[in-house]
Amino acid sequence: MEIDPELREILRKKAASIVVEASTCCRIDYEGPVAEVLDPRELREMLDNCRVVIAFFYTPTCPYCRMLKPVFEEAARFYRGKALFAAVNLARFPFMSDALGIMGTPTIIAFVRGREAGRLVGLMPPERLEAFVEAVLDAGGCV
Repeated sequence: MEIDPELREILRKKAASIVVEASTCCRIDYEGPVAEVLDPRELREMLDNCRVVIAFFYTPTCPYCRMLKPVFEEAARFYRGKALFAAVNLARFPFMSDALGIMGTPTIIAFVRGREAGRLVGLMPPERLEAFVEAVLDAGGCV
């Protein structure tokens, strides 16, 4: 039985998209190393479309947040394409602190397949953040 050439092409494209979707850890494209969350719905979209999301929760007045920000951005540059790195200003969205059980800033929460996979609180050396990111990427299958 001969398959219609048009149907064959449709099936080929669909199969290719399934392979890409299955092997891609994140289907969201964004500029810069870190995606700044401007609306809480954006974070939900990120969690729905990226296997691994590493979110940096901060306040602009927190000195430790300002010290950790360049460390987080460097990790985001290094691991770009393996996870989505997001920044959430809790001064702008204070309800997120309660919703996520954030008691202080800076807090980094890693999500794998939309669920919390771990968190770091406070200022930390780059090596600690790197080990955390590596473990989360491994758990998410995005190494």
